[in-house]
Amino acid sequence: MHILATVPTASATLHFLDPPSGPWWLRARQLRGAVAAAFADDPAFHQHDDAGRPLYRYPRVQYRWRDGRGVVVGWKEAASRVLNAPWLDLDLQLGNDPARVKHAELRSGRGEVGAADELHTYRLISPVLILNQKNYRHYRELGSAGDEAGQRRERDRLLVAQLLVALREMGARFDRRLYATFTRIRPRSCRLKEQELLGFSGEFVANVLLPDEFAIGHAVSHGYGWIESMREEGDPT
Repeated sequence: MHILATVPTASATLHFLDPPSGPWWLRARQLRGAVAAAFADDPAFHQHDDAGRPLYRYPRVQYRWRDGRGVVVGWKEAASRVLNAPWLDLDLQLGNDPARVKHAELRSGRGEVGAADELHTYRLISPVLILNQKNYRHYRELGSAGDEAGQRRERDRLLVAQLLVALREMGARFDRRLYATFTRIRPRSCRLKEQELLGFSGEFVANVLLPDEFAIGHAVSHGYGWIESMREEGDPT
């Protein structure tokens, strides 16, 4: 194992007085909007700079929903923002539902990213979005032609690409060929900003060590692409 980067990370699990129900993807998106509004002066929470321009980078703060609780995860310089935010008694508006934070469970640490000599197995505990408009058309064309092997190669190619993007944003320069492949996969219909998208659940292996709470693919700040090592148990959905 060769450690490529060690990254500060922190999470705040928000317990609400009256936990609202609903699909995780909707609540994660609403949590993102509510927290961004509550901390509008801090660009780490909403992916915009001081002038209001979008920051096109791997989100330093990510939002998830698990078992009626909101989870806010911070990476790199945003880890301290998550730890020091005034969560207790914070009033949030999640869609039509008010939600007051009664307790915030805080965790901090340092996540290691490494190049491995062996394959590590990871489970997608929320679907990963690896297709954009262009490669989605290509993927569908492969399916229409009955080319299942071609679709498999395309999925694995995009998985590798998204892993490399996330690793680069964590400051890890992968110094060898990155290998990754889905070992179990299930197509999932996903919702993002009122759009229906194709995502994938399942498991994959890769010759890379990834830290806990890591996420890959598109829309990770909305709760997609959340992974865990197969050594862990539990499913937020």
